[in-house]
Amino acid sequence: MVGLASWQDVSTLPKPVVVARDLSLGDLRMKAYQHVDLELSANKAHAICAQDKSGKSELLLTFAGLMKPSSGSCHVFGQDVSRVAGRRNVRKQASLAFFEHVNDVERVLRVRTIASAELGLAGKPSNRAATMAFLTAWDLGDYADSTVESLSRYDYDRLGIALAMAHDPALLLVDDIERDLTEHESIKLCHLLCSLAAQQNITVVCGVLDYDLASRFDTASCITDEARAQQAAWSRKHVKDVA
Repeated sequence: MVGLASWQDVSTLPKPVVVARDLSLGDLRMKAYQHVDLELSANKAHAICAQDKSGKSELLLTFAGLMKPSSGSCHVFGQDVSRVAGRRNVRKQASLAFFEHVNDVERVLRVRTIASAELGLAGKPSNRAATMAFLTAWDLGDYADSTVESLSRYDYDRLGIALAMAHDPALLLVDDIERDLTEHESIKLCHLLCSLAAQQNITVVCGVLDYDLASRFDTASCITDEARAQQAAWSRKHVKDVA
């Protein structure tokens, strides 16, 4: 007989937001990610760890419903992203921070101009007062009249996250929070993303290069042998530190 304290109705357990099985993207000319298996739960901040140009960005774009995998299976919010309808439905719930060559903004535009346009796209008030209130809420109000090209990399990344959040997504995808940043700045962005997941009840997936940074997220998934080697080295070091 199963005691009540140890029994839990599995039908009430939260389902993973992302489920990938033997997922690959590539052909004879190009290989992005290969044989990815993972499950990402809701309302957590997840790191996807891999070295540069190893399919990390493409995997995030697949989760966003913007790229079609070439083999394997992937379901996001229960939607099959190998199908056109599935990708379309996922795009309604997912939002991207800045991805290079995907949703770059004109560097000569002012922050306020870009924020106003994004709020309009999100169906929200986008007049001067509303835009300033939005930027101030994200601690970006002091940069309202600055051009994008004048922002530090750290503030540029924060702006990308803020603009993505203007759409109230259920899934936030963030790429590369290490480039041109200090370790401290990368860690601050990690803390921001973890806080968003916990406080806004959203799922965050972020691509990172360094497993030490990945380990600071709620979960970390390594999608290449190099990343798994990093993970093993990190584990050995921390076992020694504990000992």
